[in-house]
Amino acid sequence: MIKLLFSLYLFVFVSIVAINQGSEYIWKNWVEHTPDEFSHAKQVAKTLQAHLADELQLQPQLRGLDIDSIAWLPEQRAELLNAEIITTYDEKGHALLSFLLKDEVTLVQLGPFLPAAPISKKIYLYKFFSFLILCMLLVLWLRPLWLDLMQFKRVTEQLAEGDLNVEQKTSRFSAISDLTEQFHVMALKVASLMADQKELVSAVSHELRTPLARLKFALAMFHQTHHEQIAGMQDDVQEMEGLIEEMLGYARLEIAGENLKLSPFNLTELVNEQISKLQAVSQKDFSVEVDEDITINANAHYIARVLQNLLQNADKYGKSKIAVSLHKHSEAIEFSVSDDGEGISEDKREAVFTPFVRVDKSRNKQLGGYGLGLAIVQKILHWHKSKCVIEDSHLGGAKFKVVFPD
Repeated sequence: MIKLLFSLYLFVFVSIVAINQGSEYIWKNWVEHTPDEFSHAKQVAKTLQAHLADELQLQPQLRGLDIDSIAWLPEQRAELLNAEIITTYDEKGHALLSFLLKDEVTLVQLGPFLPAAPISKKIYLYKFFSFLILCMLLVLWLRPLWLDLMQFKRVTEQLAEGDLNVEQKTSRFSAISDLTEQFHVMALKVASLMADQKELVSAVSHELRTPLARLKFALAMFHQTHHEQIAGMQDDVQEMEGLIEEMLGYARLEIAGENLKLSPFNLTELVNEQISKLQAVSQKDFSVEVDEDITINANAHYIARVLQNLLQNADKYGKSKIAVSLHKHSEAIEFSVSDDGEGISEDKREAVFTPFVRVDKSRNKQLGGYGLGLAIVQKILHWHKSKCVIEDSHLGGAKFKVVFPD
């Protein structure tokens, strides 16, 4: 940051000094010496004053007057008597050059002339061009910085989309070149970690499933002499197999989120369908309040997974009652599932969405699950720019509320 500030300060300082010196040189050697009609006329008047004799008739553009024929101001009269050339203006604003001949009586007027353009206009014009040049120089200084910042944006978007081919194109003229290089090192590490994760998913899928299959086959071939031990081993194998399936399913969500396709569908029908599936196998009492014909733009397959996980969660930890609601408000669509279980304390409500986290003894693997259900819910909702929050239920347990943008 110090390097960036020093570079900017030095660049602006040098640019301002160079522009001021250049402008001053141009002004002295070009603008002030630029001839115009009026200044040229003054030079002609001085020449005429020095060489003009009594032959005014030979000069038709001149006319001789008596000095007393015009009411001069005292200071104007004094300047004329001192052989100076004075400038006056007629009723139309045109300039007249007046001077006395050597007899100090005969007055000569040259003109009328259009007055020279006000010099203030040139000053403002030069100021404008000076600042314009300074802006252009700043653009040249900022261009490498801008390219590096745009590269930051491109790389982050590239990683977010799952593209791991991170390329480094740093500019040695940029004031943040060191930061850019460090960012690319970090991006390469992130890409490497993401690639390792995908390889791990593949390894779990192939390397762990094969020995599990052999172990299950060996247990099936055992004699029945140690039935209790074999039954326990079979339970452990099934638990491991279930955990692997959950882990693979959660890991596959990362890949699925890269190609998520959204389309409009009837959320009301999907909610009723998931409730009917759960009612067919559950012994709980259901209270359902669902508005009709609510349509959202989302991925129906993954939203169904969200509804299924939340409903099954309420069925597992609720005692006897489950309340489901779906309502459309002015700016959002709200879906909630409540149960009459033990609930979740406020300090643990964020933790339940973390993978493999079970916050208390009532929510353990013996009831089913491995702490991934709510993590999957939160990840899917994140894709849809939504979020699940936990509140106290009117039934006495926990209430899981999802708000979809309308």
